[in-house]
Amino acid sequence: MRQSYSLFELNEYVRRVISLNFPEPIWVNCEISQIKEVKGNVYLDLIYHNEDTGEITAQISANIWYKSFLFLKNKLGEILPSILKEGIHVLLKVQVEFNERYGLKLVIEDIDPAFTIGQMEIQRQKIIQKLTNEGWIDLNKQIKLPNVIQRVAVISALNAAGYKDFTTHLHQNANGYAFRIDLYNAAMQGQNTEREVCAMLQKIGASEIHYDAVLIIRGGGSKIDLSWFDNYNIGVEIARCPYPVITGIGHEIDNTVADIVANTYLKTPTAVADFLININETFESNVNWLVQSIQQIGQRQVKQEEILLNKTIQILALLPSEIIRTHYQSVDQVMKQCFTHTKLLIQKHRNTLDFNEKSISLLNPANVLRKGYAIIRQSNTIIDSKIKYKTSSETCIEFHDGQIIVKPQ
Repeated sequence: MRQSYSLFELNEYVRRVISLNFPEPIWVNCEISQIKEVKGNVYLDLIYHNEDTGEITAQISANIWYKSFLFLKNKLGEILPSILKEGIHVLLKVQVEFNERYGLKLVIEDIDPAFTIGQMEIQRQKIIQKLTNEGWIDLNKQIKLPNVIQRVAVISALNAAGYKDFTTHLHQNANGYAFRIDLYNAAMQGQNTEREVCAMLQKIGASEIHYDAVLIIRGGGSKIDLSWFDNYNIGVEIARCPYPVITGIGHEIDNTVADIVANTYLKTPTAVADFLININETFESNVNWLVQSIQQIGQRQVKQEEILLNKTIQILALLPSEIIRTHYQSVDQVMKQCFTHTKLLIQKHRNTLDFNEKSISLLNPANVLRKGYAIIRQSNTIIDSKIKYKTSSETCIEFHDGQIIVKPQ
């Protein structure tokens, strides 16, 4: 018969080996796969991924006993719930224990939060560098925010306090601006964050509804809580979004990957609400300024035209009198010219008449005869040449003082 060991003997041997090799607690880095709390005790499934392939290469169960859990609560305070979540990479101080009946188990005694935060920062920087190399970082920033915001798509959890604060602040704005908010419900932390936020961004992009902006908002939280937005796929979907993306995920110091890729990032949901209100206030102020400028320019133009019109009225009031006076002077001048011209013309004709009269007087036969001349007539015809004279005809010689009749011999 072959030599054999009972299962108990084998497990007891394994327990002794483990006890000898791990007498003191050790630090182990791993990822929390599952977690649940039962009566103050916390039970976890831990896994480890191959960094190159992402394949799970190790898995083991662990627990935190009640007293250790109280110790961790006192030590880590509000950050503890953020660390003890599925998907978080942790550094645990554990006691390796092996029970013959229940097998190998790790008992967690302490947690190093600096490791978790450091791992998140390293991963964050790798994601930022990858997004930068692929040209995603500034893509959404190139989309111009509209001058007026009226309809927005909000990615948030329905019951999140941050979402309620945002809607209340936005709807109760002092200016009375009306906003339409379409909620796209998604997990804001936990392992479902990546899948649901990416799905909502894709849904918004494929929707026939036109949005002025897409908002990703959530309430406050620790750095670890916000690390769900240090995600490559969320960064890519934000960059691809056809609308400007504004984030307000409740942090005060560091920016997540989502903030860096977004068009605009703000610290809180209420800060996002104030930002939207301010955009509309700026537009309204510009419109009011333009209206006032148009009114002032219009009033100034009307005043100038009024002055010009009054001057025109004054000119028109004076112009007829001036025209009449000018024409009166012209008529008076023409009349004087006509009178003078007429007088000169009459004098000219009078002089002509006088000249003609003198000429006629000088040429009067009686006056000519007085100068010693005589008129010779034969048969009542004036004889003005020797040839015409006939010795056989009776001749009448007229002097200035009488006539002589010469009869032929």
